[in-house]
Amino acid sequence: MSLRSRILGAMAYLPFLFILILFLPKDKFVIFHIRQGFVLSTLWLLWLFVWRFVPLVGWALLAPVGLIFLIYLTIFGMVKAASGHVEPLPIVGRWADRLRL
Repeated sequence: MSLRSRILGAMAYLPFLFILILFLPKDKFVIFHIRQGFVLSTLWLLWLFVWRFVPLVGWALLAPVGLIFLIYLTIFGMVKAASGHVEPLPIVGRWADRLRL
């Protein structure tokens, strides 16, 4: 596993940065993390929608819990990619396996 692949894999977890990485030459390791980054970015969008447009329940309960969960998943994925591991994220990994990039 090259250092370049590990860096690109870790960067794929930053919301929407995976789009730029799609245009670079990549290997299976990077594609695995791009898929998970895509699903995670979609969850970030959903969280942003709930936080912004769902009154009371979204602000008081879903937004803080969702934010903590998404930050955890982002850091978890970045650490695993930077260390060269191919490990699916909790919950997100099942959805990411279905994507074909």
